Amino acid sequence: MEYGLYADVWFLTNFTMDSIALLAAGKVMGERIRVRRLLLGSFVGTLGSMFLFFQLADYALYQLCVHFLVNPLMVRLCFASRGRKAFLAQWSVTYLSFLLLGGLLEWGMGQGAGAGQLALCLLGAVLFLVVPFHMLKWLKREKETIYDLLLVTKEGNLPAKGFYDTGNLLVDPLGGRPVHIIRKQILWEQVEKEGLPVRLVPFHSLGQESGLIWAVTLEGMYILKEGHPLYLKKPVFGMAEETLFQDGRCDVILNGKSMEN
Repeated sequence: MEYGLYADVWFLTNFTMDSIALLAAGKVMGERIRVRRLLLGSFVGTLGSMFLFFQLADYALYQLCVHFLVNPLMVRLCFASRGRKAFLAQWSVTYLSFLLLGGLLEWGMGQGAGAGQLALCLLGAVLFLVVPFHMLKWLKREKETIYDLLLVTKEGNLPAKGFYDTGNLLVDPLGGRPVHIIRKQILWEQVEKEGLPVRLVPFHSLGQESGLIWAVTLEGMYILKEGHPLYLKKPVFGMAEETLFQDGRCDVILNGKSMEN
């Protein structure tokens, strides 16, 4: 039995597949996608595959060349990785994308699916690749925004858990310092023991349109980031009621400008 090979259809199909695989891999890896580099990588990869197909009589050798020469070159052109580890990770994820997309394409063709159904299969494959990885990254990022804190006072240090909230941009109008929000119960005893001066700070983002919150300035605070603790001198804390911390994840809502100091 003989099969007709339409070079233009093959090129367009493989070019589309390569582009989708590279795009999906880039999204999964969180890489910056440059359209020109993606299209260049897809074009070179597809052209190289076609050239080898017509030049090599041994199909096994053709497959080896595609997998270990063409595909790595395509990944390199698309992502321009600077290190070996980054390149291997990009190549691995892209290769997984190729396998998944190729398997779905073969399945769709075997089922006699039309162009529209094949497009849906490819879209489903991309979502299958991208969504779970993005969910894992989101969960990891959510976990990483919780930090161990050490509040420095004249009488000693107080441990606490801090949630880094980019939405908290409250500023002390007296000194222009960022204001962190803390459970009132944690600091109130220390405030009374040391006789720390408290003052009222206006706010607009604590569950009501506007209001005032009692604030106090401590000696310092350590944000125990992994590998490099961050020390903030004379941090300002607004003392909020327990209702603001109902989920129990943290004791302090760090100001969005905390990491800029």
